[in-house]
Amino acid sequence: MRPRIVEALNGVFDTTIFAFLIPDPAFVYALAIGVCAWLFVRRTKEAGLSQYHALGGVIWGVIGGFVGARFFFLATHYERVIYNYSMLFDLNGATVSWGAYLGGTIAFLAYFRLKNTSPLTYLDVVASCLGLGICVARWSCFLNGDDFGTLSTAPWAVAFPHGSYPFAAQVKLALVDALAPRSLPIHPVQIYGSLKGLLLFAVFTYLWRRNHLPPGILFCLLWMAFATLRFGLEFFRGDVSRGFVGLLSTGQVMSLVIFGVCGIVVASQLVRKRMLAL
Repeated sequence: MRPRIVEALNGVFDTTIFAFLIPDPAFVYALAIGVCAWLFVRRTKEAGLSQYHALGGVIWGVIGGFVGARFFFLATHYERVIYNYSMLFDLNGATVSWGAYLGGTIAFLAYFRLKNTSPLTYLDVVASCLGLGICVARWSCFLNGDDFGTLSTAPWAVAFPHGSYPFAAQVKLALVDALAPRSLPIHPVQIYGSLKGLLLFAVFTYLWRRNHLPPGILFCLLWMAFATLRFGLEFFRGDVSRGFVGLLSTGQVMSLVIFGVCGIVVASQLVRKRMLAL
């Protein structure tokens, strides 16, 4: 997808500079991980926590996130992987963000379990940083052209070039001619997702600095907020291949599950805190 965007922009502006200005999607993912990890380790020091354990948790979390993203893709797109298993080794595809979130969290917790150290205060620091990683990473999806939106007449709607994922989907639905230069304008859902991450980063940085809740609650609140926003954004998604369970997309089902589980944890911890105060 990136080469087509570069080619299209270079053609419009009659230049070659966009080949250097537009990064590879894999680089954007690496940047998102690096920036988020750097901020997390820095904030653990600010919170008086062990930077050694913070870095260990990051390494385990990144590995777990990568493995989880691949396994989740395999579980939800097994019919595609059977005929093209090599896609699991593609750096710019064959991943599902929910798998990365779940796999990363499980591996992060496993590290602290191995070290006999409570992860809860570290998870609250994660809550203050994770939105920034999401904000940056979603630009990789935009460059890749995946996770694209529905048709739109909004002034900020984006038309993707010939051969992109949105273009191919619209050709399949007979919405555009196969020889057309670009797709019909669609919602830039990837950018909406980036703005969602920026909002979460701002709000939970503020809450973390003023956090008086029991350890681990802020992390759960982050995922409840994330799930709420993600559920709404799914209505603007146009990639049918993401999967559905009845009338709801896979992302909406996962949002409901995450919201429910985290809501139960928050409620139980707050009730426990009140009972201890009596």
